[in-house]
Amino acid sequence: MGEQRKVAVVGGGVIGVSCALMLAQEGHRVTIIEERRIGHGCSWGNGAQYNLGSTLPMAHPGVAWRALRWLANSNGPVRIAPRELPRILPWLVRFLCAGRPEAWRSAYTALHDLNAPCAGLYRDMLGDTDWNRVFRSNGALHVWRDASPSALDGLVDKLRLDHGVAFEKLDATELRRLEPALSTQYRRGVYFPGSGSVISPLELVETMAKRAAALGVTIRTARVEAIVPRDDGVTLHTSTGPQACDVVVIAAGIASRLLARSLGISLSLASERGYHVTMPGISDVINRPVVDAGSAFVATPVTEGLRVAGIAEFDAPDAPPDKKRSEQLLACARTMLPDIRLSRVSEWMGVRPSTPDSLPIIGSYPGHAAIVFATGHGHMGISGAPMTAVLVTDLVARRTSQISRAPYRLR
Repeated sequence: MGEQRKVAVVGGGVIGVSCALMLAQEGHRVTIIEERRIGHGCSWGNGAQYNLGSTLPMAHPGVAWRALRWLANSNGPVRIAPRELPRILPWLVRFLCAGRPEAWRSAYTALHDLNAPCAGLYRDMLGDTDWNRVFRSNGALHVWRDASPSALDGLVDKLRLDHGVAFEKLDATELRRLEPALSTQYRRGVYFPGSGSVISPLELVETMAKRAAALGVTIRTARVEAIVPRDDGVTLHTSTGPQACDVVVIAAGIASRLLARSLGISLSLASERGYHVTMPGISDVINRPVVDAGSAFVATPVTEGLRVAGIAEFDAPDAPPDKKRSEQLLACARTMLPDIRLSRVSEWMGVRPSTPDSLPIIGSYPGHAAIVFATGHGHMGISGAPMTAVLVTDLVARRTSQISRAPYRLR
């Protein structure tokens, strides 16, 4: 064990709490600073799944034409608010460049390196008892309505095979054998045995927070307003007063964008708002996460019921939720699972911090190693959190990481 340091982690979501727990396990003195309740930000409402190589970067070859079709459809999975267009335009240009074949393949490799170890790392962090209580390791399913794979599907298969991702292609009959409640409109699917879900994203974060607390991690309820580097560390200016530390880890989701600006850095993060609807009492209608690949939404059984999550809405973080998006997800649920009966429905909207290439930002502030960023995980916070914590802990300990940190540098 190296030098013990005083570390402040800004952000109490799955990324921040994972970093705090792993840092505490190495003997550092850690404080989590969270403006709201632990686990109740964007982490609370995600699709509750983890993947070991099944998820692709959002930008891929041909993405421009697919995005145009989605944008032209008022019920499509992507929406850009006109008022947000001036701010997001540079991000969109980078997004289109990230879809070039070579950039796409490199981004997939970096995502795989980050996400593939997540199950084993979570088990190490939580122990067998909590792992078995929180995680459901019974695979994930991607489904399509069209009968024939596209050229892109073939490229994706090769990428996954090259990286050792286990998957099994299913026809319509095999789909219904695995998930009998699925609509007969689905003609084919891919089953990923190494992936799975959690019973509740909040339960995952709270479980890690409890283990961290047992190791001495404290939680401070405050808003961080500015970060000031010092020769011997960092001072955080918060809504409840200043706090000095040796190292700060900025894991504040989309709010990391504002904190970076206080340091004179412009992070390439977009405010990508996602929605979910959760229907109590019918969580047993499916057995695992099911992703409709053509319409870009996922249905997952969670403790609270059946959760259907999706939509990529680019708008200001504080803009009011659009009721139409929740109605759209309910329509998706009925299309995927035509026999479900709905009584009560809860709705949610949260803001994903998304980068153009889908790679998170994990690295030190140039010229000041005591300021570390861990943000931009977009759709893959649960999958990427444990290895992010490894990389952050290595940065704090000033040691070489087991995977290259270069793909996740500040940008």
